[in-house]
Amino acid sequence: MLALLRKDIKTLNWKRSLTMQALMFGIFFVFTLGQLGEIEADLGLSIDGMIPLLHQLNKSQEHRLIFTNSIMAVGFLSSALVFALYVGIPHVLQFFTKEKAEKNLSFLLAVVSKPNKIMLAVWLFAFIRVVAMALINGVLIWFVFTALGFRSIGSVHFFSSGLTILLCIGAFLYLANAVVWATNGSEMVLKMYRVMILVGIVAAFPAVNYLRMDFSFLDFRYALLSAGVLVITLLLSSLLTRCFKVEKVV
Repeated sequence: MLALLRKDIKTLNWKRSLTMQALMFGIFFVFTLGQLGEIEADLGLSIDGMIPLLHQLNKSQEHRLIFTNSIMAVGFLSSALVFALYVGIPHVLQFFTKEKAEKNLSFLLAVVSKPNKIMLAVWLFAFIRVVAMALINGVLIWFVFTALGFRSIGSVHFFSSGLTILLCIGAFLYLANAVVWATNGSEMVLKMYRVMILVGIVAAFPAVNYLRMDFSFLDFRYALLSAGVLVITLLLSSLLTRCFKVEKVV
């Protein structure tokens, strides 16, 4: 599995990934600015300039918490959901179709002897990549506002909401990966995923832009529920992967 992960890292198109990272940073930074404008309107403030507004928010711990929550919700959690669609799912599809088409000898031998380990490695790399890119996005956005003078504030619900969303993303990617393998890379399934990615991306950006993104209600009860969903997903996926036919790949 480690060898497969190392291969994924070596074959990763870093230039494309960095370009995507920069593009997503710009998009979600603009979305965060929109959230800041909505907070200003909700609080009945009318302040010229972003820096004076941030300094005004610093005067109240409650206001600092509100905007810190927006940075967390938009910069990290919302971008993680988008990256799951835009990066995670395509990686799952690309790996299976590429290796199957190339008939790579090491891949074929591994498929015959250790298919479950390959599936786990594919899921793990996709999940780590999604989390890493979302984390970079969130940290960069937080750093910019910190450099402009905003003093963020921590809260326990940031951890619980982050854990909840990440567990849901993990379950989603694992199930998607299992379905691809269970159907032996069926073209119909791949087309369905591509349509889902397109529809999801088209819907996700307007949703983040126009809705007040707030995940602060996701306490540890939701995190436990998400953990349960992940466990159920693992069990369901193990049943699905029994449909995998080695001969259809080899």
